[in-house]
Amino acid sequence: MTSFLVEAQKLYSEGKWEAAVYLIDSEMVKFTEKEEVAEGSRIKGWSFYYMAIKGDESSKKNFLEFSRGSFKIVLRESLEKSTRISALNGLPLVLWILGETKEAWEVSSRAVKEFPDEPSAWNTRSILCRWGKDFEQAVEVCNEVYSKALSRGDLRTAGHAKQNRGDALRELGRIEEAKLDYATAIGFYRDFERESGQSMVPHIEGATKKLAAI
Repeated sequence: MTSFLVEAQKLYSEGKWEAAVYLIDSEMVKFTEKEEVAEGSRIKGWSFYYMAIKGDESSKKNFLEFSRGSFKIVLRESLEKSTRISALNGLPLVLWILGETKEAWEVSSRAVKEFPDEPSAWNTRSILCRWGKDFEQAVEVCNEVYSKALSRGDLRTAGHAKQNRGDALRELGRIEEAKLDYATAIGFYRDFERESGQSMVPHIEGATKKLAAI
């Protein structure tokens, strides 16, 4: 991966989403390979997604549209497994928030069909279950995600599974279990940071705020 894409990923991981997008756009002329285009678009897709859900409401729809377009470029250009998985995980979330719930389920089904053993694809599905108010199913799917992630040593996805399970448990009124899941998620995120050198600050902050709020 070219150095500016590495730097863009670092900026994204630190929650500096606008800076990540700006860097990629400013260096776009240097992209010479399809996979570089796809990776830049993947980072932009996730950056725009977080800019939409964390930023000003007036810009939300535009950022979601930009995110959707970026993820679709990834799926058109990339053959790289990890890149495609990432886009297939992000796109259903964007579609759901845009109100295109049927399309969100379709992309999620495509993801688990294309990558049936990929924990993160099922993690996204657990989020859709929760957003669709099927909290019991969300808990069950999160349990499967957690098991699959641990068996592969995927600490980041294990953390996501615990945080998402905590969200579903909170909706079910199972507060003490939710607290434990949020605390466990934070631990996994910190372990992932130590092992990978990648920042998980936005996810740690999110789980910490949820834990403090209940």
